[in-house]
Amino acid sequence: MHRIAKLAVLATAAVAFSATGATAAQSYIYNSFSQDLERHGVDWATVMVCDGDQDGNWVKAHYARDNGSTRWTSTSGGQGTCSVAEVDTTNRITKHRSQQIRDWATDPYGPWKYRP
Repeated sequence: MHRIAKLAVLATAAVAFSATGATAAQSYIYNSFSQDLERHGVDWATVMVCDGDQDGNWVKAHYARDNGSTRWTSTSGGQGTCSVAEVDTTNRITKHRSQQIRDWATDPYGPWKYRP
C-alpha cells in the first residue's frame, strides 16, 4: 500500500508540475526535489521544494537570484508536502538545488540547476 500511495503522489505531482513550462529544471535528492516555477509568465521567478517521502527528514531548496542574494526555503517531512519561495519576476532565480536534512547522517545535496 505504501508503494502505491507513493506512486500516486508522484504521478499527481508530475501532472501538476508539467504546466510549469519547458524550461523547468529540477534538482532531485532521493524522493524529493526543488524546481523552478513559472509565475506571471516569467520563468525562474520562484522556486519550490517538495518532500516526496515519509522518512521524517525535511528538505531545503537553496537558491540565488540575479542580484546575488542567496536564500533557502524548506518543507517539513511528510509525503507530498511542498513549499514555495517568494515570487520576484524582475529578480529571477539564477540557480537552485535541493538538500535533505538528516539527523543520523551527512546532509546530501542535489546538483545545482542553472537558468538557461
